Amino acid sequence: MKKGLRTQRCLFKSMVHGPWSTVLFFLLAPGPLFAKNLIPALAQEGLPKWEQPKVEKQELPNGFRFYTLTDHALPLFRATLFIETGQAYAPYQKSGLADLTSTLLVTGGTRTKEPRALDEWVEERAITVWSGTGRELTTLHVSALAHQWKDALEILREVCLEPRFDAKRFDLAKRRFLEELRREEDHPNSVLSRAFQTALYGKKHPWGHLPTPRSLRRIKREDLTAFYEKYFHPNRMVLTVAGDFSPSQVKKWAVENFQELKKTEIPDSEWKIEPFKNKPRTQKIRKKVNQVFLEMGHWGLTRHQEERYAYGLLQYILGGDAFTSRLGKDIRTARGLAYSVYSDWEATPARGHFKIHVETKAESAEEVRQAIIEHLNRLHEKADITPEELEGAKEALLNQYIFWFDSPFEIVNTRAKLDLLGFPRRYLEEYPEKIKGVTLEKLKETAKKYIEPKRLTFVTVSP
Repeated sequence: MKKGLRTQRCLFKSMVHGPWSTVLFFLLAPGPLFAKNLIPALAQEGLPKWEQPKVEKQELPNGFRFYTLTDHALPLFRATLFIETGQAYAPYQKSGLADLTSTLLVTGGTRTKEPRALDEWVEERAITVWSGTGRELTTLHVSALAHQWKDALEILREVCLEPRFDAKRFDLAKRRFLEELRREEDHPNSVLSRAFQTALYGKKHPWGHLPTPRSLRRIKREDLTAFYEKYFHPNRMVLTVAGDFSPSQVKKWAVENFQELKKTEIPDSEWKIEPFKNKPRTQKIRKKVNQVFLEMGHWGLTRHQEERYAYGLLQYILGGDAFTSRLGKDIRTARGLAYSVYSDWEATPARGHFKIHVETKAESAEEVRQAIIEHLNRLHEKADITPEELEGAKEALLNQYIFWFDSPFEIVNTRAKLDLLGFPRRYLEEYPEKIKGVTLEKLKETAKKYIEPKRLTFVTVSP
């Protein structure tokens, strides 16, 4: 999820301990000693069966949900409150409203604490509080030492349910946001990414509009209050708690603090599903740079299409790895035409997309562009994917799968996000078999159907 403005950020990421740490150790252990001494032992005794850690879930009558996962290896505690709202819910004329709202929740004070008092309160207790904003979800986070779990949860409750939206901090946040946008203009990759998103979807689309100086200047403090009052309700919230704590105590705290909140019915967002027929566009941006930055792509899948498994494998084969993908092997390694080249994709409820990103010399830009188009034409017209490519992509994605569970914090948050975004209940458990089940015929069918070079949008940042 793309992060909004924030004053504090926790950089800690714990090592995994507990029943799944053995698997990670054997995946990561390096060198000849490992190969010589450990692999024969494993062959004789067999790997212990790995099971996903179980996340406990509970829902209150008002729709508020909380998920817990304990890990007592380290005296650490972290909680995240997910709210079902984000950038896509804000009007395009006031793009940036969701980001400012989440920022002011953690920096703008509370009903009982002025902003400076709030800052001092968390600093005295070494509690970290921060926020994030994506297209569909807003998050509030706290992390602390285990013995301060209750203080951490109390301040999380307070910033979420009793925000002050201090006027001076609001003005400060806007100025900082404007300065952040100004500085982004000095970073060609940021300029490129923003321009491609808007070119592909359009500046009025929920997945296309982005904060601009004009949209930020339109936002008033009262807009934050209205946005907050519309979307911050218990039936749109999920609390996740992970680390070293007592589940019974945390559950008791959650019930005491959230069960009295009133459920508010808001019509579900009915994102208009766009047809798979975006219009091709070309945009050239001139900057004082010494190379060319290029992104090209077109619309792709909606979020829950069954083809997502084949599509993910297809994108990995195309440009998912710097050295083994088609683009990496040809354009970067064999021809030496690019400093960086890769493909990426996203599926949204409206219509997702894929894109190819490349950085190259100005004199090589057109050659690189044509080479990429040739690769896409081959996939669209011939779908000349080999069994070896398919098996290699499957192995790579399945090897990555274990790292979805690399910490208790990631595990419990992933569960919450998948539930909030409407994924099937057993999506995580079924993912490996779904990947394994993709046939070469299905992959070729997906390539011919969802790779359409004639619909490409091109955006370049160049000298």
